[in-house]
Amino acid sequence: MKTIFDQSECQNLKNALGKEWLETNGLGGFASSTIIGANTRRQHGLLIASQRPPVERHVLLAKFEERVAVDGHESSISTNLYPGTIFPHGFNIQMEFRLRPWPTFRYADPDFEIEKSVFLVQGENTVVVSYRNQRSRAPIELKLRPLLAFRDYNTLAERDEEVNLAVERSNGTLSVQPYDNLPRLYFYTKPDTVDTKTDWYRDFTYPVEEERGLDFQEDLFTPFELSYRLTKGQTVHIVVSTEKKNSVNAEDLVTSERQRRKEFERVSGAWRQPLVIAANSFIARRGKDNLTVLAGYPWFTDWGRDTMIALPGLTLTSERYDVARKILLTFAQYCDKGMIPNVFPDAGETPQYNTVDASLWFVVSSWKYWKASGDDDGARQLLPALAEVAKYYKDGTRFDIRADDDGLITAGTPGTQLTWMDVKVDGYVPTPRHGKPVEINALWLNTLIMLAEMEEKLARNIHGAVILRKLADQVAGNFVKAFWFPDGNYLYDVIQGDFHDPTVRPNQIFAVSLPYSALDKTQQKAVLDVVTEQLLTPYGLRSLTPKSDKYCPKYTGNQWQRDCAYHQGTVWAWLIGPYCDAYAKVNGTGKTQRKEIGKIIQPLLDHLQEAGLGSISEIFDGNSPHRPVGCFAQAWSVSEVLRVYDTYVR
Repeated sequence: MKTIFDQSECQNLKNALGKEWLETNGLGGFASSTIIGANTRRQHGLLIASQRPPVERHVLLAKFEERVAVDGHESSISTNLYPGTIFPHGFNIQMEFRLRPWPTFRYADPDFEIEKSVFLVQGENTVVVSYRNQRSRAPIELKLRPLLAFRDYNTLAERDEEVNLAVERSNGTLSVQPYDNLPRLYFYTKPDTVDTKTDWYRDFTYPVEEERGLDFQEDLFTPFELSYRLTKGQTVHIVVSTEKKNSVNAEDLVTSERQRRKEFERVSGAWRQPLVIAANSFIARRGKDNLTVLAGYPWFTDWGRDTMIALPGLTLTSERYDVARKILLTFAQYCDKGMIPNVFPDAGETPQYNTVDASLWFVVSSWKYWKASGDDDGARQLLPALAEVAKYYKDGTRFDIRADDDGLITAGTPGTQLTWMDVKVDGYVPTPRHGKPVEINALWLNTLIMLAEMEEKLARNIHGAVILRKLADQVAGNFVKAFWFPDGNYLYDVIQGDFHDPTVRPNQIFAVSLPYSALDKTQQKAVLDVVTEQLLTPYGLRSLTPKSDKYCPKYTGNQWQRDCAYHQGTVWAWLIGPYCDAYAKVNGTGKTQRKEIGKIIQPLLDHLQEAGLGSISEIFDGNSPHRPVGCFAQAWSVSEVLRVYDTYVR
């Protein structure tokens, strides 16, 4: 994978603004911007701190305004976007951006060459920003102004005359606390001089937000300016943190973090290494001791569905069984009436349970964990929650989720959205899928069979296993009777009473891809053929066939327009995983087939160096050239590509 971007790419503004980097700290906090340091979205910044891991995230330090002077000749290495203009133009002297081992920017002109690097300290809301004088004809004077936002990462800041810009100085440490309800921010550094003149920088413009139909301008404030004198070969570090420390040794932080990252850099494979590094970025602490999965950067929290779908690829093929176990046990704690949470809200309120598939994926992922790890003790800990899922789904739980007389799961009512196609906009439901969705019942069949095996082998509950298998036999038979569409030679998407929806969507692929299928080999091939013909793209599966009059070729416009297009043709990268599983089940896993699977995922591997560098986007436009949109780093996109790579290609 390409990790170094040269002068031609950094000085091409359109190209540079489309490439974003990401640093994470394992708490839900992160740092992110473009390869030229120009922030283009509200979630860009050098320190987005998580106050209650992994949520309550706030942009504290947006960036530094950076100037370099040699013998009185001053140059800026910053780049900012303002209404109708760019100022300063630091990208014009940027020679290089390097992604590894952490984001590093190199600037040069005839007078000097300077490198800037950024990394987050694992397990802390702490960022280390370093500047090294690589070359200069005389000592460099480096002037830095921290630009602060101190606001929720999904909002924007406006000039506020009530903000407290007072600077406290103690034992060589500078600190500010602009608002009482947000943490004090500490600057651990040793500048030659400090100018405590405060100021506001007005009207930063974020084009990604403008494109998304959202507010796109904000004001940032600065409490002081730091000045340093740098001779050739000298480095200065600025450690910025929400943590009060007695002393900080920045060099030790650099050494420790470099050593930690070598664990991932030792992973072999030009494509596998970045996937493993990306996979780790989504693992975060929930509370003090629990682990979870952040669904995507820069705005998602931890979602039950996304976590369970992503877990095998993020942890199992890399044999990170301890991480997988902790994540599964975290969600087991929240299992209530047979349901795990759909989402933990960003402000940390009570979890929301409005999902029908998350709990079924929980069973599937727990079974996969058990089979991969051989951890009988861990699986036994999970078993009560798994059994609760089957019991409540059979007898009935929230949101009208229950087994019908035919054994198939029915869920929801008009106006409720419980599957992964869950958009609801101002009361409008673009993809109504209440009733009996095809993938829910494919998951239900697998849940029953997998749980029966676990009950028998882990709990010696032979009677319970027999009951589960008997219900599974009923579900398998009735699944085919209910969902097979003989005129189209594929599966209905959803059944609502007497209405059988023949719309071609990717949900039917799970009836082939999951370990246990109710379909015979001929039917499996027929489903794969329809999905291949109408939904497969280089970057995943379309959420709706282009033959539908509701098909949306592009994911664009304001919030309402984008939400309406979300599952109406938009390509989802994570669906490449079940597609490849289905391909392997139908065609086999010989050398020729594995090579073909490698070709199928290659465009997504190439994408690692295109948008969110080192990661894979959430979604893509339905029509070519399939522009990446949505989150620039999505957990299940990365996990499914890594899982497919490890399972079939490696």
